[in-house]
Amino acid sequence: MRVVFCGVGEAFDENLTNTCILVQENNDGSGRSILLDCGFTAAPSFWRAAREPLELDAVWISHLHGDHFLGLPQLFIRYSEHGRTRPLNIYGGPGTAEAISSSVELAYPGKWSKLGFRIEFVEVESGDGFELTWLRGLAAPVDHPVSSRGVKLEAESGSLFYSGDGRVEPDIKNFLEGCDLGIFEAFCLEKEVYGHSNAAQVGEISLLAGIRRVALVHMHREERQKNGEKAVSLLRKQGIDAILPAPGDSLIV
Repeated sequence: MRVVFCGVGEAFDENLTNTCILVQENNDGSGRSILLDCGFTAAPSFWRAAREPLELDAVWISHLHGDHFLGLPQLFIRYSEHGRTRPLNIYGGPGTAEAISSSVELAYPGKWSKLGFRIEFVEVESGDGFELTWLRGLAAPVDHPVSSRGVKLEAESGSLFYSGDGRVEPDIKNFLEGCDLGIFEAFCLEKEVYGHSNAAQVGEISLLAGIRRVALVHMHREERQKNGEKAVSLLRKQGIDAILPAPGDSLIV
């Protein structure tokens, strides 16, 4: 399983694309794939990073903030221009279908009904599992100002957890156990910000759950410049193989 960091930035970073992660079935980038979040600056970065962008199977939307889902209208219209006919599955929490269909109609009036391919929505509550052809997904609650869910993805080759935005509480430790990779929001180094995780908290939950490989994403633009390397060092001192990925970086799970 190959993980590509198409984008790693927060909502308003002028230098980094919104956090957007491509998970590919095969280590060479071929085969089936799922995109984790697609914010308003993410679609072009996904297109550059994917070996086979037209073959995307599914998208997971962690929550309905613009930097996590408002790139979908652009993605859909480009697929339509390329003549896509196969369905695209969209997974997310309650309200995902209405929000996304409305965003497409707002961005490109009249296009929603003329895409030329089906959008198949699967809305999940925290604790719900869902099946892809090659992955099993499990949604988990995270603490954020709007309803938000992390997701655990399990394949034969390994497993990962993606937090989306939000604080991951210790009470989901059992849910995270066994993950080979944790992709966590680390909005700050140690500062407490309502509805967000910091690097220190990520280290604590990773140690509790036994996650030894961690990628830190969605760091506040000023914090990343000032404290990004400190965040990585903080986790590495605890025995965690931590990275602060740049756009386009990839790793194998």
